[in-house]
Amino acid sequence: MPNIYSTEKFEKEFTYSGSDLGATYTPENYNVPEGSYSTDPYNGAVRVSEMKQMVKTLHDNQISVITDVVYNHVYNASDFCVNQIVPGYFSRVDADGKYSNGSDCGNDTASERSMVRKYIVDSVKYWADEYHIDGFRFDLVGLIDTETINEVVTEVHKTHPDVIFYGEGWTMDTAVTKDGYKMTTQPNSTDVPGFAFFSDTLRDALKGHVFYTTRKGYVSGAADLADTVKGCFLGQASQKKSVSA
Repeated sequence: MPNIYSTEKFEKEFTYSGSDLGATYTPENYNVPEGSYSTDPYNGAVRVSEMKQMVKTLHDNQISVITDVVYNHVYNASDFCVNQIVPGYFSRVDADGKYSNGSDCGNDTASERSMVRKYIVDSVKYWADEYHIDGFRFDLVGLIDTETINEVVTEVHKTHPDVIFYGEGWTMDTAVTKDGYKMTTQPNSTDVPGFAFFSDTLRDALKGHVFYTTRKGYVSGAADLADTVKGCFLGQASQKKSVSA
C-alpha cells in the first residue's frame, strides 16, 4: 500500500485525486498516520485507532500489509522538524554547501549520521510494533547506507522475524557526509543479507526497457537476452537478492 505516514500535500488538504499519485513521496512526519485515510484527520487519536483497525481487518481476512516507506528524502529539507532543531543534520550537504539531490526531490537523508540512523530504525520498529506492518518497501534505498539497513532488519527481526524488507537499489550520486559507507544498492546486495531488491535487469531484459521503448525485451523478440533472463531466474551471482519489479 502507499505510504501510511503523513505527507505534505495530504496534511494540508486531506483530499486525494488521481493526479496526486506522487504526493505520497513528500514525507512530512514519519511516525504520524496519514490524515487523509482517517474519518477525522484533525483528531490524532482517531488517526491512530483507525489505522490500527484497518491493518487488523486486513489481517483478519488473511491479507498481509506491506507499506512503501520514503526515508531517503523529506518534502522540504529546510522546513523539516529535525533540521529546524539542528540545521542541516538530517540532510546531506555537498561541497558547495547545497543540499545533495541524488533523490531528485531536493535533498537526500544523511542516514550515515548516528542519530539519523537511530531515527530511521526507531521509526520502522514503531510501525512494526504498534501497527503490525508485515513488510517495508524502501523507496530509493540506494541513498541509504548498508549499516542503517542492516540495523533496521536486525532490530525489527528480534521481535518480528517474518517481516520482509526490499526496495529500489539503484545507484545514484549523493554527497555522503562520512567516508567509508556503502549505499544499499544492487551491487552491494551481499552486504545486506536480510534485504531484497527490485531487479530492473530482469524487468528490462524480459519485457523491454522501461525508459527506452525501442529496446525490446526477450518476450518481444530480443533473443540475445535469453542468457540474461535465465541468469535472473536461476539467481546467478550478479542477480542474487533481487526480486522482480
